[in-house]
Amino acid sequence: MQILTDGKQNRIPAERVNNPRVDTLLIAAGQAEGLYVAPKGSAGRIRWYGLTEQLETYNGRISQLVGLETDVTALLGNDDPFVTGLLNIDDGTQVSRTVDFPLTYQTGLQQLATYYRGPVEYLAIDGKQQAYQRIDEQILMPQINFRATNYYWVNPATGQVRRSIQHPAPNLPAMNMLFTHHPAQGEQP
Repeated sequence: MQILTDGKQNRIPAERVNNPRVDTLLIAAGQAEGLYVAPKGSAGRIRWYGLTEQLETYNGRISQLVGLETDVTALLGNDDPFVTGLLNIDDGTQVSRTVDFPLTYQTGLQQLATYYRGPVEYLAIDGKQQAYQRIDEQILMPQINFRATNYYWVNPATGQVRRSIQHPAPNLPAMNMLFTHHPAQGEQP
């Protein structure tokens, strides 16, 4: 993902994405792609490891990002919809969380998030069409005048986020994320 900063293209071959030996996360951001792996048995709060970066997700939402031009820490409280379950939210649900951008010395920033159910949409993942409930998260960080809308496609049967588009920081491109949710098979890389 470091390639994001210099504009060179980086594409992950389809065979690497479609035949994972472990639970993987594919992120496309700008002109780059990154393939991350999770330790065997990971669930809920997952640390994903790339070649030079690491990120942490909590039930599909980025809660920490390390190794890019902007590091991000966004801790989730016990009442956060990603802790209690995205499919359990009511339209207009609001939460407040604290976000840090330590490399730019911006800490303790307030992020206000408002949630809405989008339509049920059909996505083709792993060659299969399946219905997913879209959840829209409108975020506002008034101290730095940043606002964005994140999108999450949730499997209604499992409650797992299968795909998302997230804006973790103002100076980073949107991250289009695809979670495989495959159990580990064979030796891990």
